Amino acid sequence: MQTKRQMVRAAVLGALPAAIVACGPTGGGDGGVKAGGSGKQVTLRIGARPNGNAGDPGTEEFLAGKKLFEARYPRITLEYVWAMTDEKFLAAASAGDGFDIQDLCCAQLPVEARAGVLMKLDPLIKKNLKDSDVKDWIEWQYKYFNIDGAQYGIGKYMGVTALYYNKDWFQQKGVPFPTENWTWNEYRDAMLRLTDVPGRKFGINLLAGTGGTMAGDRRQAKVHQNGGNMVDPKNDLKSTLDHPKTIEALEWIHARIWKDHSSIQQAELPGWPDTVLNTRQQFAQGHVAMWEEGSWALAPLTQEKPSFQWDLVTLPKGPVQRDVLATTDGWAMWSGTKSVEDAWLLMSWFNGDEWYGVQSKRLQPARLSWLPKWQTLIQEAYPDLKGKNLKAFTMGPEQGFARPWELHRYHAATSAMIDTAFLESVIRNQKPVKDTHVDLARQVNEIQAKEHASRGGK
Repeated sequence: MQTKRQMVRAAVLGALPAAIVACGPTGGGDGGVKAGGSGKQVTLRIGARPNGNAGDPGTEEFLAGKKLFEARYPRITLEYVWAMTDEKFLAAASAGDGFDIQDLCCAQLPVEARAGVLMKLDPLIKKNLKDSDVKDWIEWQYKYFNIDGAQYGIGKYMGVTALYYNKDWFQQKGVPFPTENWTWNEYRDAMLRLTDVPGRKFGINLLAGTGGTMAGDRRQAKVHQNGGNMVDPKNDLKSTLDHPKTIEALEWIHARIWKDHSSIQQAELPGWPDTVLNTRQQFAQGHVAMWEEGSWALAPLTQEKPSFQWDLVTLPKGPVQRDVLATTDGWAMWSGTKSVEDAWLLMSWFNGDEWYGVQSKRLQPARLSWLPKWQTLIQEAYPDLKGKNLKAFTMGPEQGFARPWELHRYHAATSAMIDTAFLESVIRNQKPVKDTHVDLARQVNEIQAKEHASRGGK
């Protein structure tokens, strides 16, 4: 009998389709990977986010990557430092012992770039990549890695959110399945018709997080759908949390929880308050009929073995536009690395077909040319996904409405108060949504102005 680690490794290292193996080295092929590097015997240290535990899918992917890369470039040894965070990276860099390459996400890159610990990649990109390689990266994510006019990162993968739904539940309630043409109106109507408050069964969980609050990047999608922003697109020192379109979107979420009661409330979460089920389990075990979540949840959901038929559709269109979250998972290089050529070679390889053939059995690619291949690979790795509407995750990147998280310039100084305001007003109904966020924007702007002045206005 295979162990869990053996089964995961078999899935990670399974044979790739011949068409993928045969892809060429440019124009959507190896993403500019060139033979060589410095030619010296070197060890590259990689700060990797997986936990390093046997059987963990992310860990096994990285170990498979090490085996493939070192076979191709035997003079380069890869050394992983697991459970990487921005705190670890910043501490190591300040001690002069940073990691040559970092696997990062979310707020990490802007913070680290402005701390001066990341390498500007523009000269390397210009020298080594063709325009077709750069254009193959998904534009919104690539732009996110450009801080103050310099490119500090390139894509690793880009998860996208969509709407998971319980087909059996819809049929039992006589509610038509969601379509790509759904708006907030159809969405709200379905939530109401699917909800049975006395039976503790709800149309959706708009609280989103296990702890009972919707993360900033998730609620941002609703704000964008309504034509608003969290941060001024032209000036990240200015908060727009007080703008009418932004507040309307937050009030829409509040109304589904407190007016319609078609979204589960915090005290109704299964296991509240001590042993709350995560949102995947809430959906898989039939507590909610719909679930807004990303492509990264596909593989874990199949392992939950839901007892019902389910499928996917892109998130409903808002009053103004479509919008889904695009994650900002990428690669960055330490500004103090002593092996620039070799580190760039590794970053290039991590954007090539060999690595993508491993990673894309689970995670959605950051390259447009790989989106169709991902659909094939993940369905082969997880047969329960065959027949699922994976187009729900590729529409946003292909049509340009998958967008990354908007961050205030001084995110670290303001994020906690932003989350608290949302929790107290929208999730717990303890304060008025509008007044709370108008005052919040004022406080955020004041804090940012002080932080900026303390840094000499840079």
